[in-house]
Amino acid sequence: MDASAARVPRVAILINNPYLADSRAWKIATSLGSAGYDVTVVAREGDGLPPREELAGHRVIRVPQPRPLGWLPVPALPSEGGADHGRRGALERVAGRVRETVGRGLQAGRYLLLSRAWARDISAAVGPADVWQAESVITLPLAVALRRRHGGVAVYDANDIDTESGRFARLPAWWRTLLKRRERAWTQQVDALVTVSEPYASILSRTLRRPVTAIVRNGPPRYDPPDPPERRFHARFHLDEGTRVVLYLGQVMDGRGLSELFQAIALVDRAVLVVAGFGPDYERYRAAAGASPAASRIHFMAGVRPHEIPAWNAAADVAVMPVQPDTLNHRYNTPTKLFDAMGGGVPVVASDLPGIRPIVAATGCGELCDPTDPVDVARAIRAVIDASPAERAASRERCLSAARGEYGWDHQAATLMGVYDTLGVSRP
Repeated sequence: MDASAARVPRVAILINNPYLADSRAWKIATSLGSAGYDVTVVAREGDGLPPREELAGHRVIRVPQPRPLGWLPVPALPSEGGADHGRRGALERVAGRVRETVGRGLQAGRYLLLSRAWARDISAAVGPADVWQAESVITLPLAVALRRRHGGVAVYDANDIDTESGRFARLPAWWRTLLKRRERAWTQQVDALVTVSEPYASILSRTLRRPVTAIVRNGPPRYDPPDPPERRFHARFHLDEGTRVVLYLGQVMDGRGLSELFQAIALVDRAVLVVAGFGPDYERYRAAAGASPAASRIHFMAGVRPHEIPAWNAAADVAVMPVQPDTLNHRYNTPTKLFDAMGGGVPVVASDLPGIRPIVAATGCGELCDPTDPVDVARAIRAVIDASPAERAASRERCLSAARGEYGWDHQAATLMGVYDTLGVSRP
């Protein structure tokens, strides 16, 4: 075998966060590293986080985003919510829409300029790679630019319908149209398009006008939960022995059903809600929980690092995910926490939406609910935690069986490596 054939392929995974709670990127990096690839996760800098870390099977390099250009001002965007009254309210709404339209436009222009500098900084920090894998529309132009600079192949792992999610979904329609066109143009320049579910694949192949190369679900890593379960939450929050734990694990933000959960937990006897999360709205939701009638039964804790997720899930009685049908992305979303709960042998209460319903129905891993109705969310929680010991044991086995079959991460990682093989980036 010649030296070039023996060279270890280098993979750079580009993410738009500090790499503290990105379980998908962590699973991909860990699996590729274990398979023999040389893997670097390129993350954003974070307060108190080292610029470089060596982790199990891969490294992390945190590259700061370039500083905003002082000569390109961005007006403050209007705050959401609040009451409008009469003519003044109407004028404020119009002014707010104008301000947001202009502000988002300047933000978009600024980002396109900054992304070029960001790609140059990443190039200097990381060097060449055989695979540039973008994990969001934010890092997609970076992957395209870095492939153009260094060669190799570019992979777009579209794990959300980004242009129809979060703050992008609140953009004026014509700005969303422009963003979609840019995403489509960038996607035509990558070598493979990967996503996380069949519904997303159908939508993305239509909107991006190219076929999806493969579906790589956000399945759980192999885990053998202790039996009986650990009492982690009881020890942490000094709970009575008979208290049942309802766990919300993940991003704390609008659209995830947290307000509905705060109301629902008041309707469930001998139970507490634990929110283990992170995100821009964490403190706002914690304040809202503290002001709710069920405040004494709602506990917050910091987000869980990816390698600790299985053990914390396994210590709960039910995992809840009442995703709201407020955006196209949410309606067809298949939450990572659904698979993570399966991996811990924990039944779920999940939204009766097209991205979730088929999997819950096929696996029998929990209860579906109307996520907009706190009464129905409470009904589904009670159905799970009030089940007989025999039914709870059977539910646990159904969850674990699903997690160790086609939904398991080992199976999903093999699919991604198969994509690399077809692109000529074979494992050593």
